[in-house]
Amino acid sequence: MLTLCMGITLTSCQNSKAGNTSTNNSFSAAVNGKDFNAKFVTGQITAITNTLLLTGSMGDGEDIQLFLPQDIGAGTYSYDMGIQGKYQKTDEDFVFANSGQLVIETHDTENKHIKGSFNFTGKPMGTDTANYTIENGSFFVHY
Repeated sequence: MLTLCMGITLTSCQNSKAGNTSTNNSFSAAVNGKDFNAKFVTGQITAITNTLLLTGSMGDGEDIQLFLPQDIGAGTYSYDMGIQGKYQKTDEDFVFANSGQLVIETHDTENKHIKGSFNFTGKPMGTDTANYTIENGSFFVHY
């Protein structure tokens, strides 16, 4: 019985570190005109950089990630060293935002939820092919 209780406790602790996967979370966009409605949505503060990481994933390697300062407030932002967007189609095919806009509508750091919209374009490093345009992005994430 003690082993079972410890196993449940350890599993619960591990899951809480991975971010909140609340069913109220949402993350969607259009990637080169095709709908992207994430099946899995997580948010977490990364331990090393203290960055708020929001992820919308399809569960097959395709995902969109937003890297934000953990205390980011409402406002309109461009992508730079402190704010970054990433689209990944596969492990070998991914881009970081080189232009676009992020809008934070609300960010409640006490109750840990954030809502906003985004768009960006990117081109894979080392190639002149496969530009990606991410449009009409929106998210509501508990973390």
